Amino acid sequence: MTQKEITRLRVVNQTIDKVITIREAAELLNLSERQVIRLKKGVLKEGPAFIIHKNRGRKPQHALSD
Repeated sequence: MTQKEITRLRVVNQTIDKVITIREAAELLNLSERQVIRLKKGVLKEGPAFIIHKNRGRKPQHALSD
């Protein structure tokens, strides 16, 4: 996980534990409240793996062949 993903997971977990509100999490992550709700639902459903970017380790679609 990148540092950004770790921070996102930590803040989303704080919203799940009701330590902070969704509005506070949105301000901390510089996201909309809707996106924080989406992240929260994803973490509850799929676990921390939901936060990890899905394209990690793959070759870009627009990469030129060697």
